[in-house]
Formats: sequence, structure tokens, C-alpha cells
Amino acid sequence: MRLEKIIINKIKEAICDSFGNVNVYLFGSRIDDTKKGGDIDLAIDIDLDSLEFRKKKIKFLTNLFKKDFHLKIDVVNYNTKDILLKNQIEKNAVLL
Repeated sequence: MRLEKIIINKIKEAICDSFGNVNVYLFGSRIDDTKKGGDIDLAIDIDLDSLEFRKKKIKFLTNLFKKDFHLKIDVVNYNTKDILLKNQIEKNAVLL
């Protein structure tokens, strides 16, 4: 996994402040130590409709910005994704 402990901690704090106590999975290129660069892909396991999720996602990204976090990050609601993406996440993701 190509994330420093301090970055993981900032993400987890902002998730907790925005979404509460939820499972967050890192997936995509950042879990592969042989790759370079790439954005941070997160899947949040939470039961929210899309509007409520977007509100909390904005709060999360704002919290990260306030913590001086300036890396590109993508956040998806695991529960609303199609089965193919869910399978990919389940196969490769790392629980933060």
C-alpha cells in the first residue's frame, strides 16, 4: 500500500468526522506497491441515498482540505455500486 501513515490518519479522521464510524476501503492503484502516482480511491460502506452521501462526501473533502491535504481523492459509496465494481473492491481492497 502506497500511503504514508500520516495520510491514512488524516483520511480516517476526516471520514469519522464526516460519515461516522464506517468501514473505508482503499482500492485502485494505491494498493499496488509496484505502481507510481495515482489518485486515492476510497469505497465507503454506508447505507445512504445518493443526495445524503454527496453531502457527507463534500464535508469529508472539506475536512481534508482543512487538514492541508491536497492529493487527488475519489470517494464512492460501496453500497450503491454495481456488482462488477463491488467484486473488484472485495478482491483487491485494503480496509483502512
